[in-house]
Amino acid sequence: MTQGSTWSARPTGPRTGRLSAEDWARAGLDLLMTEGRSAVKISRLCADFGVTKGSFYWHFADFDALMAAIARLYFSQEMDAARGLVTMEEMPPDARLETMSAMLVESRAWEGEAAIREWARADETVAEAVAELDQRILRVVHDAFVELGFSERGARIRAGVLVYAGIGFVYGRSALPVPTVEEIHDVLALLVKPET
Repeated sequence: MTQGSTWSARPTGPRTGRLSAEDWARAGLDLLMTEGRSAVKISRLCADFGVTKGSFYWHFADFDALMAAIARLYFSQEMDAARGLVTMEEMPPDARLETMSAMLVESRAWEGEAAIREWARADETVAEAVAELDQRILRVVHDAFVELGFSERGARIRAGVLVYAGIGFVYGRSALPVPTVEEIHDVLALLVKPET
């Protein structure tokens, strides 16, 4: 799950300072998240930065090298902080679940998530990184349920329901009604009912 755009680095005009590889990766990631993989092009980034392709090739051997840098950035610890995972792990378990559940209705986050998952279908390295991130999110949710007193099995089932719902939401969002925050709270209330 992603959150907000605090990491956004879309250039707004000609640049006066020297570009770094990270500048290129951030701008490429922003395009990927907002317009999809097909929008990420060397010529587009050069135009956005107001530079020639030579500037791009100073940092990257080719387009694939840029895409690898974008993937590293997306799955970095810095992005975990932007997603809120680092903060969530420190929250009380009920607040952690509430925050993660509320993220389901943030459209900006899910548009980017859909773009990354679509990219993962064609790139094994990205697919592995998506799987690792999904496992991390599953652990955060699972641990919250364990801290709330659920059995290992109960926590695993409940965490799976929330994580699968989030992944399903990425793909079904455009065709199905978007749940309200209140409806998300109702689902969470069902999941946190004590085991019988």
